[in-house]
Amino acid sequence: MATLSNRLDLGDTWLGRNRSLLITYGLIVLLLGGMGLRDPDFVGLGNLRQQLVFAAFLGTVAAGQTLVILTGGIDLSVAWNLNFAAILFTQTIDGSQSAGRLVSGTALALLAATVVGCANGIGVAVLRIPPLVMTLGMNAVMLGLTLVYTNGSPQGLAPAFSRDLAIGRLAGVPWALVFWLVLGVGVVFLLRRTVFGRRLYAVGYNPRASYLAGVPVRATLVATYALGGLSAGLAAILLTGYSSNSYLGMGDAYVLQSIAAVVIGGTSILGGAGGYGGTIAGAITIVLLQNALQVIGIRPAGQNILYGGIILVMLFVYGRSARVRE
Repeated sequence: MATLSNRLDLGDTWLGRNRSLLITYGLIVLLLGGMGLRDPDFVGLGNLRQQLVFAAFLGTVAAGQTLVILTGGIDLSVAWNLNFAAILFTQTIDGSQSAGRLVSGTALALLAATVVGCANGIGVAVLRIPPLVMTLGMNAVMLGLTLVYTNGSPQGLAPAFSRDLAIGRLAGVPWALVFWLVLGVGVVFLLRRTVFGRRLYAVGYNPRASYLAGVPVRATLVATYALGGLSAGLAAILLTGYSSNSYLGMGDAYVLQSIAAVVIGGTSILGGAGGYGGTIAGAITIVLLQNALQVIGIRPAGQNILYGGIILVMLFVYGRSARVRE
């Protein structure tokens, strides 16, 4: 009887820990089933492959957002950090096939995005500025910097390798999905199998207790926001490859959507619980839902209302669970 009881307890624990994940993947199945009945082309191979590519773009941005939210923070500077990195990338390379310009342009874009993330982390961890205020202010700074740098008119073309990465295929499988798979494995490994991952969860759950336990809270936060900036830079390279150039406002859609993907995937917006596996499901759900709403005829304004409503509902749910936990 004791053995059976222990097994039931383990089962309950597993279900409790993975309930949000199961619900999210279940929602994907419901979306596919419901829209498949309404429009068989929705579940066609071509459409699903295209939607997964869009999910890869969103999932790349949401990778960094997941890390930040796990610490109990948020990154609202994604939009113009991504945009500035994309513009640096295209204007530095401008379609050139020179190895030197390819390396320097890619490194410059990723470095710039990482530095912005690092600045966010310093503001949050060292200057004690609330993440909402710090990242929103940084977003405004990057917007102004981008307009000054481009004079309101971005120039340059994406190189061939970024176009291949965004729209090319390997044996029929989009390179973007291969990239997302590698990124996903890396992020999951970082969170589950490294000391940094354990520290990140600890800081998100209780930063004061983590500090007293010897966890370098400030360094962990700075590194987390830096990785968030790096993910925005990676997404910038993908998006410029998809559109073949950079343009003002190309990152605007990814702020709310990246947060929604993280929250739908089961990561507590209060920090300390969740993971990137759920965010992957959340990104797919967001993209499929957006496509379904377009098929039904709901305008983008209605989609934004839906995303905001989801975030508010999940905040309420996780807020209640946090109070119960306490």
